Amino acid sequence: MLTHRDFSAWIVSNNQPLPEYLVAVDEKGSRVSCWIPSEAGKQFSVHWRDHGSNVHTCSFISLDGFVVPGRFLYGTGSASREGVRSGLTSERPFIFAEYRDASSSGDCNRNAGTIMLKIKRVRLEGHKRANPFQTVPDGSSRATISGHCVGYGDERPTYEQSPSTWQIKPYDRASKGSYVTFVFRYRPREFLLSQGIMSEDDRTAESSVPQRKARPSQRRVTSAPVATAQATGTLITPSPSPSPNTKKMETMVGFSFLL
Repeated sequence: MLTHRDFSAWIVSNNQPLPEYLVAVDEKGSRVSCWIPSEAGKQFSVHWRDHGSNVHTCSFISLDGFVVPGRFLYGTGSASREGVRSGLTSERPFIFAEYRDASSSGDCNRNAGTIMLKIKRVRLEGHKRANPFQTVPDGSSRATISGHCVGYGDERPTYEQSPSTWQIKPYDRASKGSYVTFVFRYRPREFLLSQGIMSEDDRTAESSVPQRKARPSQRRVTSAPVATAQATGTLITPSPSPSPNTKKMETMVGFSFLL
């Protein structure tokens, strides 16, 4: 689990938090990065926690440079995202996929091999129409060095999308960027071993961790009227963040590097 500025973030796959290696903190950039092992064909989810900031936050998740909305948190609590919405009651789960070079025309993606969570402090300013459904990128058109990429599984049922989300403004006009950023650079275990990022002892320790049972699926509420959340303080599953400004995010995520 990465922790910085009273927020934490981690990636879960196969019902287990993935181990993190070579954790680095950039205090000036309010960013934490690490390496995690990926396994082709396995689904994963992105998790984060507010340890009590008492400030509303929204978030955005960049998957190989493709940006999807995260969720709101209301000054404390946890949230997660495990897929991209494809319909009113359906989603496509995040998955580690094996990159197959279908053609030689794929451009090298500078953000390939990264899962990035950006958390922004915001003020809630009422309602806006729900986010439009996104078209996921074709993995075969994005070249990658690691041999793995983020894919999207077959559609599956999920909770019904709320007709609205929050309208937001920056919490601090003098600092409109992300409050904290978590970067997970994923690679196959063999790659991490060959580069000395993880050791054989690390792999042995991973295999000895007991498997957790998957939690039964529950129907979740994605948003509530403004009066309910603000006046009563009721803890509900956070609503999706607003649709990302793709051009802005492409600029912000450009710092990631490949090994």
